Amino acid sequence: MQEFLLTRDYPGNVRDLRQLVTRIWYRHAGPGALTPGDIPKADRPPEYGARVGWEDGQFERAIRHALDFGAGLKEISRAAAETAIRIALEQEESNVHRAAVRLGLTDRAVQMRRASSRQFH
Repeated sequence: MQEFLLTRDYPGNVRDLRQLVTRIWYRHAGPGALTPGDIPKADRPPEYGARVGWEDGQFERAIRHALDFGAGLKEISRAAAETAIRIALEQEESNVHRAAVRLGLTDRAVQMRRASSRQFH
């Protein structure tokens, strides 16, 4: 995070820095330290925080496994979304706002997806 702030270009000087810090502050949730996830997507350089490697062989095997069992894209997408929400909530100790920030969703979207996933089970 510190590297990002120190190496970023600020064409408007202090005004641009102040505006960026304000945007990061609005995205930050909870008492913890700032993380790259707090940087608004529009302010991130394309290569910053890239998730290179997260779609590894394990991910592909899971998709193949689902396809072998007859799951369609819609079902796989729904299961992936439900799993991501469940994990984000676990990691954020059930704090919906922090989980929503990590997922790039609104609090309401997380709540609605949770409610709709309960209907399927």
